[in-house]
Amino acid sequence: MSTPNSIKNRILVADDDETLCYVLKEQLLEKNFEIDIVYNSEGVFESLKKSSYDAILLDLNMPTQPGLETLLGIKDNIPSLPVIILTGQTDAQLAVECMKSGAFDYVVKPYNFEELQVVIDRAIAHKELVLKNEILEKQITQKTSEKIIGNSSAILSLIALAEKAAVSDSNVLVEGETGTGKELVAEIIHKNSSRAEKPFVVINCASLPDTLIESELFGYEKGAFTDAKTSKQGLVEIANGGTLFLDEIGEMSLTIQPKLLRFLENGEYRRVGGLTTHNSNVRVIGASNRNLLEEAEKKNFRRDLLFRLNVVTLTIPPLRDRENDIILLAEHFLTLKSPVRSPKNLTKEAKKRLMQYPFPGNIRELQHIIERAIIFSDDNLIRPDNLFLPQIKSPVTLTKRSIEIPEGESGNEILTIDELECMHITKVLKLNNWEQAKSAQQLGISPKTLYNKIKKYNLRQDVNN
Repeated sequence: MSTPNSIKNRILVADDDETLCYVLKEQLLEKNFEIDIVYNSEGVFESLKKSSYDAILLDLNMPTQPGLETLLGIKDNIPSLPVIILTGQTDAQLAVECMKSGAFDYVVKPYNFEELQVVIDRAIAHKELVLKNEILEKQITQKTSEKIIGNSSAILSLIALAEKAAVSDSNVLVEGETGTGKELVAEIIHKNSSRAEKPFVVINCASLPDTLIESELFGYEKGAFTDAKTSKQGLVEIANGGTLFLDEIGEMSLTIQPKLLRFLENGEYRRVGGLTTHNSNVRVIGASNRNLLEEAEKKNFRRDLLFRLNVVTLTIPPLRDRENDIILLAEHFLTLKSPVRSPKNLTKEAKKRLMQYPFPGNIRELQHIIERAIIFSDDNLIRPDNLFLPQIKSPVTLTKRSIEIPEGESGNEILTIDELECMHITKVLKLNNWEQAKSAQQLGISPKTLYNKIKKYNLRQDVNN
């Protein structure tokens, strides 16, 4: 895969005048465009199946199919692709009809190349704007800030590693518990890389079913399924030249993983329902709250995909290991969320309570605690009672606590990892009256992972209570 600096805008020229095509190609090549040429309407649609373009220059008078019908076919399949009409006709009514049919602009032959280039540049800028709007609509997770808050040694070390990783173009794996800010780290890597001016696209693999993940990632062709009225670009195509952030990649099923592996190896993919291979140049950053090496040992995650993904691995420390940053973060959220005219402050007692709390939900939980405290405090001071901290003595993790052996079990009996995991999940579910969302947060896993664990161990409330 080439570096983003080598990516050129790609233009498709469709005209049956071979001399004009030759001259136009030479002119566009001098301006650092990549050019493909076809001489009929069939060539247009064949080219669109094989490659992605930033604009099309379309002659209205080509053999086999009128230019207007070709224009309508293009817009029906790829609505965001700008089409610039080239024609020797000066009929004003025809120009109006072309614009109503979706043409970006209308240029009469013989053209002035400088004027044509201005139109092409505007068309490409328009397409990029449309894609940016699509990215904003597609991004599932909340937009993060662009700065990591903290001065603890753990977080300063992480920032230094992230800045080094940004310089390379290698794939990155970001590990950390839920709520530690994995997307923020990924965004910082992107904004400090050579891809900073290109898209940063986010998809949360834990929130979508397999079929939807595939079509979101790789797009689909018209007619691929019942509601596929038109072809649709996937996120790998929209992110071309930029960065694709796959949040909770450990939740991706084994049926989708081989397709992602192929894309990571050579940048190739196929749209759902399509037979044509496409290419896209993106840097992939994956994130997981699970140990993917352990998941690979359990055959839940492909080892070859893990090795392709974790060229660089960054591990975000949990908030309980960043005690010096707790108050800094709390005051940061206070500044963001407090009313401008009546800012609020933490009392010494409130700060002490925050420092004592283990934050199983990490930074995200701290943010919610501060927002809630702002609402329930009656004056400009936030006191311990305003924090409404859950009564948790220590984080619900296997690394910080010993596992209690159930009654009737010998202390010398050796249990398997699965048996221990089953016992621990059952215990947490019982403590929370089988509220899965709350249990998942305390366990440090996603609700989808907890659901899969419940299925794996055949846990049922009526049986396991």
